[in-house]
Amino acid sequence: MAKIALSLSGGGFRAAAYHLGLLSYLNHLKTNDNTPLLDHVSAVSTISGGTLTGLWLILGKVRGMTNDQSLHALYELLLNSDICGRGSREFFCGKNKNNSLIREMTEIYDEEIFHGATMGDLMKAIDSISIDDFSANATEFSNATGFRFQVGKKQKTDKGGTSQGTIGNAFYKIPRDVASQIRLSEVFAASSCFPGGFEPLFFPRDFKLSQNPANADYIAKAESLALMDGGIVDNQGIEPIVLLRKRRDIDLFIISDAGRGQDKPFGYEESNVMDSLTVHKVNVGLNVAILALAQFLLWVPKGFWFGFFLALTIVFLSMRLATALTTRHLLNRYSQLVPFSFHWKGLLRISFSKYINLIASRAKSMYQLTNKVFLKHIRSLNYATVYGDDAWQNRRIMNALYELCTGKNWGKHLTADEEVLMAPSEAILAASDKAASMNTTLWWSEKDRAEGKPEALMATGQYNICWNLLEFIYRLRRNNENLGVGSNVIIELQEKLEADWQRFKDDPYWMLKELCKVE
Repeated sequence: MAKIALSLSGGGFRAAAYHLGLLSYLNHLKTNDNTPLLDHVSAVSTISGGTLTGLWLILGKVRGMTNDQSLHALYELLLNSDICGRGSREFFCGKNKNNSLIREMTEIYDEEIFHGATMGDLMKAIDSISIDDFSANATEFSNATGFRFQVGKKQKTDKGGTSQGTIGNAFYKIPRDVASQIRLSEVFAASSCFPGGFEPLFFPRDFKLSQNPANADYIAKAESLALMDGGIVDNQGIEPIVLLRKRRDIDLFIISDAGRGQDKPFGYEESNVMDSLTVHKVNVGLNVAILALAQFLLWVPKGFWFGFFLALTIVFLSMRLATALTTRHLLNRYSQLVPFSFHWKGLLRISFSKYINLIASRAKSMYQLTNKVFLKHIRSLNYATVYGDDAWQNRRIMNALYELCTGKNWGKHLTADEEVLMAPSEAILAASDKAASMNTTLWWSEKDRAEGKPEALMATGQYNICWNLLEFIYRLRRNNENLGVGSNVIIELQEKLEADWQRFKDDPYWMLKELCKVE
């Protein structure tokens, strides 16, 4: 058996669908003993959208489903679910008194996806399935570090005891009996509640633990932990596999990355739509409007129009008073805070377009920093732990969504003959471009569905891993240093991969038919 580790990155439904394509191809690809390569996967680490796919995979094994049944069910769920639509209807339309959107979504995840499954269900069955170690990852705010919901087969520790995985991190660990009660919907919610879209999920406050005396004592003493999207500190889920490598041998580490690749250069267009409008002019306009309406009231007979103009006068008068009082309050409160001479009253004569540009440029740059720059920097640091360590040489693959998009340098590690065989067709380039155009969301828009983006993402996950496994084998043929014990199981797949790649070049979607049906 080959010992394969997978990490499934974040990226909302884009990631969940892309990783489903990856898993479905590994299930399709049979080793020489007719075992699906997916059953050689012994370790899985997941983040955010990847956690949905990873939890579904291990839960299917725990429940005794075949790989085909499990993957087909997830295919149907991703294509046809309206989880976020239901969440918005129930939360914003006041169906219940829940004040937290992420708690609302947790209940929907439980009803629609996981049907009451808990960490305890995984703990009880982990010794009897093909996956030895599983870790769904969130971010813990207090210590700015990862928080692992981890289960694994029993193993001896350095101190002579046994361990079956950590639920927590180096600073805080949840006892096994308490952790067993955590619902998988809560694990997914903690791993995927991205900043801005959701508020933090607090442990234990927002978790439905059984109400027994032992829990009551634990909850009363437990420190409140704010958990959010695992992608904040490790959007590829690399760290748990790196830590696992210290305890178990790994023949191949597949990092499935659903990032969209290089974004367009950041830019900001200044607005000048309100160059002529200022607070001072608004005040003058309101004064004129109030005086004009007051004159109207002197000759308009009492009745409907009198009431209408009276109401309008009151509205304009209220707006005038509000702007005056707000201006005075701000000047009185903040004029002493600036340590240099500042002409505060000049703010009244600045055009609204300047205010718009001051606010919008800062908001857009802060969004770019938190959602692009910081994450890309963290991404590069996490990749460095694998690609900067010679111990991983010839044991790693990055299976990135954007690799076979138009304009990418996919052939840099190939010989001239290999490039001819491995060149993506126009159909593959088009499918990859479509997949990479999908935003990071937890839903499909009607436009996404009409354009076939879910299918493009799944197909891209399928042919990308076929391409990457084939390129990996070609590189091993030239340099076989540091091979794992089970590496030959993968090397022997070359002919099957070459045949499948030719089929993908002709029709990138041919394998979706296998995912659409169950024998």
